[in-house]
Amino acid sequence: MPGFHPDPDVLASLQQDPHARHVPAWMYVQTAADGTVSFVGASRVDRPVHPLRYGSDRTHQLIVGELIVRPHYVIGTDVLRGHGLGGLATQGPDLASYLTDGELILDPYCRFPLATD
Repeated sequence: MPGFHPDPDVLASLQQDPHARHVPAWMYVQTAADGTVSFVGASRVDRPVHPLRYGSDRTHQLIVGELIVRPHYVIGTDVLRGHGLGGLATQGPDLASYLTDGELILDPYCRFPLATD
């Protein structure tokens, strides 16, 4: 994936991969080191068993693979500084608060739910 953009062959192989999953998701990303980020997030679907469970009843799963992100919108903020990844995972998003010390970075599909000046 040169330049972190998948070429058509990679995208075609994803469509044919029986283990690939397309699910809605949200995540927080924070810098961990040069060239490295940590992230935490969640995904919810309207069915009893989430596709990312891969049929397992175990409490936790380590999934090693690739992550392709198609952002609906991205907010950069310093409001969450000091919360830690565990704190971020357990709180709900307060978009208006995030903008008090942040900015809307990306909204390619015009889905950001608040008015911005």
